[in-house]
Amino acid sequence: MVSTGKGIYELKCQACHKLTEEKLVGPGWKDVTKTRKPLWIMNMITNVEMMLETDPEAQKLLELCMVRMPNQNITTADARSVVEFMRYNDGEK
Repeated sequence: MVSTGKGIYELKCQACHKLTEEKLVGPGWKDVTKTRKPLWIMNMITNVEMMLETDPEAQKLLELCMVRMPNQNITTADARSVVEFMRYNDGEK
């Protein structure tokens, strides 16, 4: 799952997100799995419009980044792989 998630990151995410704390277009991913629950992350990946309309934390990120995250049409299974890659990036086993 980690390698699948890494491939999805490289194809669809790295243009806007760094693996460090540094903000690019969107926030950096370092330690994201330590501050956000997997369900929240997966919803942000797969249901970005709904999250930006209803979730206060997603709305704060929009205010910070000033750019709406586009819908990348990532499946739930692929979103799960991205979360596993995020966990790997954060040093989790």
